[in-house]
Amino acid sequence: MGMFDSFYIKCPECNKELEFQSKSGPCAMFNFKKSNLSSDVAIGINGDIVNCEFCNNNFRLECNIPKIVKIKLIKTKKKEDYRGNYNPDTLKNKRRAKELRKMFGFGGGK
Repeated sequence: MGMFDSFYIKCPECNKELEFQSKSGPCAMFNFKKSNLSSDVAIGINGDIVNCEFCNNNFRLECNIPKIVKIKLIKTKKKEDYRGNYNPDTLKNKRRAKELRKMFGFGGGK
């Protein structure tokens, strides 16, 4: 079973909550409403159709997602702030790789 995030919105016919499940955001079982829906989650549910089990009407979700995302890259002061893709050259990761090789019987490593 995979992880996902949920977006809840009221049915316009009967006012019951409808759920849309997105696999494009953090996928950490977060719950979002209209007031805090982020674009990364919205991308995964844009155009999805759900059936309201209470009034038996179908609804398609249409999200107004900006075509251009504004991005800013900020330089950090310490190398320890690195949280991007795995970097095998950091001292911490070299130590961890050595520990794992030793743990699984592949020698002490370099």
